[in-house]
Amino acid sequence: MQRYTALIFIMIWLQGCGLIYQGVQSSASGVSQSQLFRQGRHGELSEQELAWANTAWRYFSNNTQLSSGLVNSIDNYPTMDMTSLADYLIALQAAKQFELITSREHDERLTMTIDFLANMPLTRQGVPNKVYSTSHRGMVNYANQPAELGWSAVDIGRLLIALAITKQKNAQFAEYIDKAVLRWNFCNLVSDEGELYGGNISSNQVHRYKEGRLGIEEYASYGYLDWGIIPHRNINLEPYKVITINGIDLLFDGRDPRFTDVLRPVFSTPYLWLGLEFNWDDIDDLNSSDANHSNKSLAAMADSVYLVQQSRWEKERIYTARGEHVVSGEPYFVYDAIYALGTPWITVAEDGSSHDHLALVSTRIAFQMWALWKTAYTDQLLTLVQEMYHPQRGWYEGRYENSSAYEKSITLKTNAGVLEALLYKSNGKLYRANDDKEYRDVRFNSRFDHPGKCLMETFR
Repeated sequence: MQRYTALIFIMIWLQGCGLIYQGVQSSASGVSQSQLFRQGRHGELSEQELAWANTAWRYFSNNTQLSSGLVNSIDNYPTMDMTSLADYLIALQAAKQFELITSREHDERLTMTIDFLANMPLTRQGVPNKVYSTSHRGMVNYANQPAELGWSAVDIGRLLIALAITKQKNAQFAEYIDKAVLRWNFCNLVSDEGELYGGNISSNQVHRYKEGRLGIEEYASYGYLDWGIIPHRNINLEPYKVITINGIDLLFDGRDPRFTDVLRPVFSTPYLWLGLEFNWDDIDDLNSSDANHSNKSLAAMADSVYLVQQSRWEKERIYTARGEHVVSGEPYFVYDAIYALGTPWITVAEDGSSHDHLALVSTRIAFQMWALWKTAYTDQLLTLVQEMYHPQRGWYEGRYENSSAYEKSITLKTNAGVLEALLYKSNGKLYRANDDKEYRDVRFNSRFDHPGKCLMETFR
């Protein structure tokens, strides 16, 4: 219970000051009142749904590097980032539960993954590199050349969440996971002011930058909260602005990109992860009901993100399930934004360039919205994407909005996303508050063997 006492106090204090809920209440109150309409899908998987899961797991069977136990982020390309590692851990839990693999294979796969975490080379700042080779486990750049590239505090936050879920489902591995994470220097990930910082390393120079935007930084903060680190600035929704699309208020990041150098698209992914993994609850919440959400602000924002996409179908007859995705050619990766750069329904690359012809109905987003909102619209989305797979390779990225053509890229993120949606249907929210004493608690309470590295015992 010590682990969450300080967290509960801080979250109550923030809400009492109006930093989390009252600041968005006026612009999201209409959406908040729609909570009663949400009824996620729950229950044992049907034969059809198990077949969907089996198709998704084909990706992992094909893309596991036997020498390392790691899985390629993109089909047949031997690199992996920390978000991909997180996705794999959640997919592995689904594969075990749905009996797509044996208990022995699950044990071997998880053991090899934890062994990688315990021994992987870290950047000079003592944190995971952005990219690793899945064949030799070394640090590489996006071209798969040896390189110390830098780090992403957001990706690491996602990994911390997946590791917490893994420990809760596999308590016998908790000690080893804690030992691996205790190697990291959190001082370089969260500033004294409570902001997440990423870093780029180029020509032996380190450039640190504030990382995240509204939605994704709140999500990533949950990973740090699990370790007792309070990223104050990143769990505070301010600054934000409001845009109204089809009569629905949508919050977006209020920071000026000219000064922050951070793209600010509104897209589905972080709000869906917050639903699938936390049910839009605060991290210490023991609630198991799908209908109630202790973090009402994030729940309202998720509702608006879903409803505005449904409204586009209702008003314009354009099927919409928007996230980020890879494409087969340049620019290779885009955000299908609900709103970005002052424009609704724009598709943007990392450099801010527009590529609207690349917008997809995302397979992953369709499955996850279907799991979280039991509506006629999400039924239609599933009908639209349920045949978009290669029977031996896994699920395709999506269907182009303009032409209905398939984007035939096959990625870990999409196939793990399908498995996560089905795991949520079977289990409800994936993260559960845990008061059990763990290895890290012993270290945090030690006068002589405290790990330091900005892991503060005052939060335990």
